[in-house]
Amino acid sequence: MKTIIIASICLMLGFGIAYTIFASSGNSQSSFADKKPRLFTCGMHPEIISDEPGYCPICEMKLTPKNESGASSGSIQIDPNTIQNMNLVTTRVRYNNITRKIRAFGKVEFSDPHIFNVNLKVPGWVEDLHVDRDGEKVYRGQPLVRIYSPELIAAQKELLIAHRSVNSGNMRSFYQSARGRLANYDISEDQIDGLLNKGEIVRTMTITSPVSGIVVKKSVNDGDHLKPGKELYRIADLSEVWITAAIYEQDLPFVKEGMTVEIRFPNLPGRRISSPIAYISPFLDKHNQVEIRLEVSNPDLNLRPDMYAEVTINSELPGSRLVIPRAAVINSGAREIVYVATGNGGYAPRQVTTGIAGSDDLVEIIEGLDIDDDVITRGQFLLDSESRLSEAVDLDMHRHSRGNLAQTAGETIYTESGQSKMQESFIFETHDVFTCPMPSHFHVLQYGKGNCPECAMKLVPITETDNTEVYICPMRQCEVVQNKPGECPVCGMDLVKFEMEHPHD
Repeated sequence: MKTIIIASICLMLGFGIAYTIFASSGNSQSSFADKKPRLFTCGMHPEIISDEPGYCPICEMKLTPKNESGASSGSIQIDPNTIQNMNLVTTRVRYNNITRKIRAFGKVEFSDPHIFNVNLKVPGWVEDLHVDRDGEKVYRGQPLVRIYSPELIAAQKELLIAHRSVNSGNMRSFYQSARGRLANYDISEDQIDGLLNKGEIVRTMTITSPVSGIVVKKSVNDGDHLKPGKELYRIADLSEVWITAAIYEQDLPFVKEGMTVEIRFPNLPGRRISSPIAYISPFLDKHNQVEIRLEVSNPDLNLRPDMYAEVTINSELPGSRLVIPRAAVINSGAREIVYVATGNGGYAPRQVTTGIAGSDDLVEIIEGLDIDDDVITRGQFLLDSESRLSEAVDLDMHRHSRGNLAQTAGETIYTESGQSKMQESFIFETHDVFTCPMPSHFHVLQYGKGNCPECAMKLVPITETDNTEVYICPMRQCEVVQNKPGECPVCGMDLVKFEMEHPHD
């Protein structure tokens, strides 16, 4: 009996000790699980992340605990104080008409249907020039040049013979043929009638102007020997002219034939006319522009070829479309993102497909948003940085210990002491930064392809040039690049200079 009692006491003691050990182990594991790394960030510069309290190295604001809410990947939760500091502004998605005012420079040109070439149709020699200089005004039927030609003499002789026997049935058709032959040689009806009245062959005959206009080109001189087909004069009737202008391809949806545009001429103050678009070229020129043509009446001849004109097109696309401010869209090149307010300080990225942008800074949304969604139109770049950093933490990107935390492109580096510093210059991939190939235009800098606004040359990757004065915002999302130091106009951070790796270095 005593043995049984002792065994029971030992068994109870064993169970007690085991329970104590396992309970302690469970609490230890729970406590260990709860001890996750606590991160701190700056409300104004969320790209700054530290694993201990401190102050932002950029704006010197006190770092605050980073929100570790259970939001989905890319979504973030921000406390009201941080929202106020970030100066976030939202705009509601709505339906609206998309309008655009297109301005283009053009010039006055000759109207092709009103240009006439005076050609010689028989061989001969120039005896006399009645019009001997370019730019001279001529009238229909005015003598231009007097020609000696054996073929004209033979044609006159045939006409006179047929005229003497015109009353004969057989000779009447011969008479009409001989008269038509001289007319086909551009001999005027008045000259033919004068020849018949006089009844004598004349040695030379005169070529007259077929229209009234301005001599654009004179290609004949006294004494020239001329062959059939030789161009003598080019005459333009300037009572109607063309105005051609070039528009960019992104403006094409707003331009249709028949649309009325307004034209102003810098050299004719106060002169404004309206004209419909008569023609839109089906081709792009070497500057990726499309030519449009206007046909304009010019009775007073004040519009002269090569005169500059300013063309303004006010257009509105048909129907209302779902739109948001263009500033709300973050375009990374691969995709377009907007941030939508989800309520209670929550914000989520939403990929969208945009359409046509208007002059009132509205852009069409084809898919990705619904009516009455609230999108961020100010501070979204800071929000995007915070979202990307949240994704990085969710993917266990914060694997580095203190003193080994760094970011790319304008990175904030934490030293062993926990203090941060900004690199003053750094090597940076610049394949997406473009500049003008002309050294005098190296100040033209942008992300992505395009044309130089000063010389219209196609921009090239900066690595293909010797351009070295380049400053960018450390936050890549701002897409700010220029040729002098200063502050980023988007996020207010100091621009930093970087050294480029040129292919020939």
